[in-house]
Amino acid sequence: MLFCGAMIGKSAQALRSWFRCKGGDRLALLIGLSVGVAGLWGCNKPLPPPPKPLPLPTGQTLRVASFADYFGMRTLPSFETKTGNHVDLEVFQSNESLLAHIDSRRFDVVFLSGYAVEGMIGRGRLASMPRERVPNLAQVPIDFRNPPYDPSLSHCAPYIWWVIGFAYLPPKTGHSTEPSSLDLLFAKDGPQVAWLDDMRAVLGMALRKLGRSPNTREAADLVAARDLLLAALPRVVDIVDDPAELLQSGRISVSMGWSNDVFSLARKDPRVRFLLPKDGTLLYVDFVCVLATAQQPEVGFAFIDHLLEPTISAEIANTRMIPTVSEGGRQMLDAEARWMWGTLESLRSHRSSYEPLRDVGDATPLYENAWQEVKSVFAREKARRAAQPQAPAPKKPAQAPIRGKKWSPLG
Repeated sequence: MLFCGAMIGKSAQALRSWFRCKGGDRLALLIGLSVGVAGLWGCNKPLPPPPKPLPLPTGQTLRVASFADYFGMRTLPSFETKTGNHVDLEVFQSNESLLAHIDSRRFDVVFLSGYAVEGMIGRGRLASMPRERVPNLAQVPIDFRNPPYDPSLSHCAPYIWWVIGFAYLPPKTGHSTEPSSLDLLFAKDGPQVAWLDDMRAVLGMALRKLGRSPNTREAADLVAARDLLLAALPRVVDIVDDPAELLQSGRISVSMGWSNDVFSLARKDPRVRFLLPKDGTLLYVDFVCVLATAQQPEVGFAFIDHLLEPTISAEIANTRMIPTVSEGGRQMLDAEARWMWGTLESLRSHRSSYEPLRDVGDATPLYENAWQEVKSVFAREKARRAAQPQAPAPKKPAQAPIRGKKWSPLG
């Protein structure tokens, strides 16, 4: 409409000028007026029909590697119904475990965090993104469109984001203070806590505590982080994927936690809180990618487009309490799910308070060795605790007999 209005204005101006001119000047203006009218006629033409969907194979099996609790109830069935293809899903607990199996499986689509995507792109393991097969890339918010390792989303599409913080469930009795410093997780002395069973997460937060980058490649930094963790191990109850059971059982009141897991737990138990450490945090973005060796690449890119579709994206976020990366889907979120985006908004205003994880390349063995030592020492510590005799449960005092009656335990 703005274009049509401009054409009308220019045509009217040309007509007025024509009456004030003579001879050849009139001829030139008449030609200009004709062009304007032709353009105006073009404004009245109906819009061209949308492009036809590209042909898609049917009856195929799409092999997908993802993480746990990653989809809504309708996410996979609706894709299968829409495309006539079957999704074979395999679930992994971490990027490292998925990458360890990526060569022995024949996956088409993989979900990986940013730092793992960076390494895969560098090794030429991911297929280029055919944008005509993923029109819903337009739903990706501007903040997520240009990761430094995949400019303009040339290979992968962002799927979800989250951060690390404190999972806090106040004890039922006694005074308690909300956690704010990473000292609560990594100091030598303090209450019992739990850590996440994730190498880059735990080492990265320990490095933040020490004032170092979670993406450092310096051996001395990794030694310092390892020593910090080893000193705190005696008060670590467990190293787990999800601390929900430890919190709800009352064994601990604070743990390291993924924001999406804590938000999901808070939906079931409103006493649970997710808190960001004042020392800063790690920002994760998980991407969905088609492998260069995929047997069904066209179906894989159709699956990516399906995940970015606003109604599908919103259903995933509302069901799993994970903030999916779709602008249209964000407008359909429940109040609880919208609150998760508030966490990101608060981080945006303090850029120094978070750092995305990056691929550390040749320094990866430094991380693996440090983490392996921490896990080995903790395994020995758990075995030592298990070998210790259990303290007998305190006996309940015997019920005093009632005067004047013969007392019986049966009442």
